[in-house]
Amino acid sequence: MFSSKIVSLVCDRVKTSLSVGHQSIFQVRTATKRAGGSRTHMKDSAGRRLGPKKHEGESVNVGEIIMRQRGTKWYPGENAGIGKDHTIFALEPGFVRYYLDPFHPKRKFIGVVLSEGDKLPYPHFDPRKRRFGRHIIKKPEAAEAELEFQSRKESQILPELLKGAEERQQKREARLIQLKDQLSQFIELESEELKNLAAGRLLQIDRFLRGGKSQEDAQFHTTYNHLYDLKLQLRRNEISQEQYDTLSSQYKSLAESVDSNIMFDAFFELCAYKTPETIKSNQDAAIAELDKLVIPNQPRTKELKEQVYAILRSQDNCFTLSQQLALKRKYLKPVLPEVDGLVLDKPDKKAVAITRINYETRRIETVYRPKEAFLP
Repeated sequence: MFSSKIVSLVCDRVKTSLSVGHQSIFQVRTATKRAGGSRTHMKDSAGRRLGPKKHEGESVNVGEIIMRQRGTKWYPGENAGIGKDHTIFALEPGFVRYYLDPFHPKRKFIGVVLSEGDKLPYPHFDPRKRRFGRHIIKKPEAAEAELEFQSRKESQILPELLKGAEERQQKREARLIQLKDQLSQFIELESEELKNLAAGRLLQIDRFLRGGKSQEDAQFHTTYNHLYDLKLQLRRNEISQEQYDTLSSQYKSLAESVDSNIMFDAFFELCAYKTPETIKSNQDAAIAELDKLVIPNQPRTKELKEQVYAILRSQDNCFTLSQQLALKRKYLKPVLPEVDGLVLDKPDKKAVAITRINYETRRIETVYRPKEAFLP
């Protein structure tokens, strides 16, 4: 009873001390935890059905899924592929194999074998086992339909391809006739068969040269291809061993005779054969003649230009196209340097105004050049 009086007395004094001018001060306690949000649906998404879809030894077809996974826990092995979501699928029809590869000891593989009794991994250095996916079509109608089948794109582009092939064949035949007619100017052959064979050799060399090969490489590949065709005929039993020996020796002698008498110039025209030493001496003499003919920093005329072109294109000099281009840039510059007599102080009606930037003054200036400063 005594303690309750003390408590009531203390409370009265606290109320009196908080009262100021008939106004009371009260402490309000607020929440210190953030309010949580409410969910409008209490559902979860469906599972993705991860895991193996085909087990060891099960048969699969092309494109069937073997394993769905998150991350590459299993790696694609023999005849298996992997998608961007790490799904492993079959690339060939066969049977599933889960295996380890000693060359990759930290990886687990899934593969497909072609035969049910095969095991993976295959021996590392053995030939790879493949299935071409072909079978014999026994019905003649179905076989003919398969041969004549074309996709829409093929059927649309085929006439254009056939037309282009026919045009190229006509050009080859015309070129063959031309080479055969020019052949008699450089070499005499006994029979018509040898003429046709020599003209065919020149045609093949011409095609190799137009493809970018050198004269020696073109001659070598032409001989090699012809002898290889004879070997194929021998393997097919189309010719006997004696015929093969006779034809190969005949072609080798013909090739040696043709190559020692005929060659092609830079413009793929026939000319008389010249040794590398003769070609080098002729080119040196032609360059010396050009040095005398073309005076540096002097105006060039049309006659001088034609003389330079005649020297560069001469069959005796045998300049290649790249050599001709380099010599043209040296002796027939499009614009001569700005020397005395090739720069005008004042504008003229016949002068050419050239605007350029002066990097020293960092200003654009105009230079007047006479027409003699340019290649006619």
